[in-house]
Amino acid sequence: MTASISGCDPETPRVLVVDDDLVLRDLVAESIRLAGYVVDTCSDGENALYKNSGVPYDLIITDMKMPGLDGLSLIKKLKTGESGTDVIVVTGHASIENAVECMKAGALDYLIKPFTVDQIQVAVQKAVEHRELRRRAIELELFRELSYVDSLTGVYNRRFFDEALKAEIQKSVNQNIPLVLVMIDIDDFKSYNDCNGHQQGDEALVRMARLFKSACRSYDIVSRYGGEEFAIIFPGAGREHAVELGNRIVREVEATHFEGEHLVPSGSLTVSVGVACFPEHADNAQELICYADQALYLAKHRGKNTILIWEPLMT
Repeated sequence: MTASISGCDPETPRVLVVDDDLVLRDLVAESIRLAGYVVDTCSDGENALYKNSGVPYDLIITDMKMPGLDGLSLIKKLKTGESGTDVIVVTGHASIENAVECMKAGALDYLIKPFTVDQIQVAVQKAVEHRELRRRAIELELFRELSYVDSLTGVYNRRFFDEALKAEIQKSVNQNIPLVLVMIDIDDFKSYNDCNGHQQGDEALVRMARLFKSACRSYDIVSRYGGEEFAIIFPGAGREHAVELGNRIVREVEATHFEGEHLVPSGSLTVSVGVACFPEHADNAQELICYADQALYLAKHRGKNTILIWEPLMT
């Protein structure tokens, strides 16, 4: 009574029933098949692992007590792999200890013999719905992650930066700790692009983003603010760290060779950096960005390849 897996609709959930009792195995398989699923069967855990090693099943329904590899051992082996197959365990031993052990090992559900056809079908339907919800959640998280990441440089984008800065400022207020915002602009980047082409310019942007990340701590937030401008949020950093952080970035870029940089007016690619501190300089995110941007503008006006911290006189 084994259903043929080949030629089935790839969207139809595939279920493997594992039981050394032929009558019970076929009864469970037929019940699931009647509910519209593609079903395969086998008689032991080792064979189940072998079958699942090809195209993994969406769901495996396995008996607890089997010769050789039992149900619990099968679950543990499946969960150490990367198949993502869900498991429902069937047993005639109605003990809470068995249930807890299986669930801890990774089983999705637990059925106790004797059970009805309706109970089997409901359990499978719940498992499939759970799997679909999990798939959608993963896709949503992936979409969310992609929507927050700059597709060229791999650092965060402006959208994420705007949200993160507000959140970090609120955290600073709640925890009474400072933070630093650093705005960075690549000097003479338009000239570099014009002389070397946009592909070379894109490669320079990617390398810059990597340099900025390498100069930062793991929890600092590096974002592409727009074009050749980047922004970095340094949570927990105060004014005393701002100069060190900015200078580190300026020196890292200055020491790095970029293909074709000799064609720009200064002879090399450099960056200008503007810094503003919260709460010392600003009361909110908008002010902090404005002041860091003013410091950046003045740094470029004073000859580029330098760092300036915002001061009230700059306004």
